[in-house]
Amino acid sequence: MIRFPDYIRKHAFHQPDKKATHFEGRDFTWGDFSARIHGMGQALTDLGVARGDRVAVLGNNSHWMVEMYYIPCTIGAICVPINYRLSEQEMVEVIADCTPEVLVVDRHHAERAAVLMERCPSLRQLIYADWDAPAVPLPADTLFYEEIVAGIGPVADTAFDAVATGGEETMIIFYTSGTTGVPKGVMLSHNNLMVNATGSGHLYGYRTDDILLLSGPLFHLGTGSRVYTAVAYGTSMVIQSRFDVEETMHIIQSQRISTMTLVPTMLRMIMDHPEFARFDFSSIRVLTYGAAPMPLTLMERAIAAIPGVTFCQGYGMTETSPVVSVLVPADHVPGNPMIGKLGSVGKPILYADVRIVDENDQPVAPGQPGEIVVRGPQVMNGYWNRPEESAQALRGGFYHTGDAGYLDEDGYLYIAGRTKEMIISGGENVYPIETENCLSKHPAVAQAAVLGMPHEKWGEAVHAVVALHPGKSASPDELIAHCREWIAHYKAPRGVTIWDGPLPLSPTNKIDKGALKTELLKGMVA
Repeated sequence: MIRFPDYIRKHAFHQPDKKATHFEGRDFTWGDFSARIHGMGQALTDLGVARGDRVAVLGNNSHWMVEMYYIPCTIGAICVPINYRLSEQEMVEVIADCTPEVLVVDRHHAERAAVLMERCPSLRQLIYADWDAPAVPLPADTLFYEEIVAGIGPVADTAFDAVATGGEETMIIFYTSGTTGVPKGVMLSHNNLMVNATGSGHLYGYRTDDILLLSGPLFHLGTGSRVYTAVAYGTSMVIQSRFDVEETMHIIQSQRISTMTLVPTMLRMIMDHPEFARFDFSSIRVLTYGAAPMPLTLMERAIAAIPGVTFCQGYGMTETSPVVSVLVPADHVPGNPMIGKLGSVGKPILYADVRIVDENDQPVAPGQPGEIVVRGPQVMNGYWNRPEESAQALRGGFYHTGDAGYLDEDGYLYIAGRTKEMIISGGENVYPIETENCLSKHPAVAQAAVLGMPHEKWGEAVHAVVALHPGKSASPDELIAHCREWIAHYKAPRGVTIWDGPLPLSPTNKIDKGALKTELLKGMVA
């Protein structure tokens, strides 16, 4: 049976002095990593955390966040990372859905955590994770992560063998929005995540001696999946609190980073930085990317500026742990026979049964577009506490991605659109209905339609078109500020068009977003 804590114990036994994590100037070996996980596991057990309970984590990237990926499952509980970009109300809703009893928070979100402790009845214990005491007042019974680890004493690494989860049991829940605009908890098992780590890692070209930079947010599986790859391979993780271009360049040079995961926007920001040329990036071997295609010109720039670097693209989603297909490094080499496939998301990985189906779930002919559906051992256990939605998403034994695409004659998968109208802006997924619902709460708004518009830096930008009630007024800035008060900033519109009169309707009396987008694009060209 696959159990991630067993792999941590393996590395602690065979290579106890090898670096597992580096964060804010401090190193932790695999021996340290294992000891800290079992020590905190004992502390949570002493607090009454039992098998099946949830433990929530709210924080920027840190070695505490990486440890919390594994501590709950070590004692049979389930980790729930919380997206720190959500609004307070959205966080309350997530916590109400999965009812964790313990919340672990870092210095960046301590003030928000104090409010959540008051607003969320299920939360009974706050644990503060940092090197020093908090700068803001916290509940009187708050415990301190480092004090717990230092004071718990040695704990045998076999102490929780009888209760640790493994195999098909859920070890972590990642919350992701859906077409309803309501976050759903995606339940992922040890098997799901180990299959992904070992099934995609060799395609990316990962090695056991890699030094991996984690700079994307760990509340997302896009970067989070690399934490599981690191444990599968026994590699070293360098953790950056949040992506910052200049700091990232310093880290790459000083820590001799060999691989990292990014979105093309991040690479463009690095390449465009005025100080780029003075940094040594010669250690970089593999850059993996996702969320958007890699522009050929940007890739060629990087290859010229960083000799020896190779690229690899992964396509997937949280529900598939996450990789479905991979565009391998060989497909990115300029001049190779498949260079024309750069617009694709590669070929399905070995264990993924990927099919293209019509609205009746019947397979379509090769080259014809339809919905991408996936079957395999990487597909989620389902949505937390949502059996009907789980059954609908997994009907017929296949996960229905909501993405439209097609397979070409060589077996490469192409994304033709998104049947769920999801917008990808700077690597973040935005579902229009959530932003539209927020806009509709403004007293001046009669109708709202949210679209993804082309953006040079972010790939797509969230743009709203609104019709106002007769006699009412609202400026674009006012509507943007309204959204930012209620939902995460990345979900709020970057631009708003006030439409003259009612929004156009399709023959089925739905807002005709195609017509709106065509009109807006005309304006952009003009």
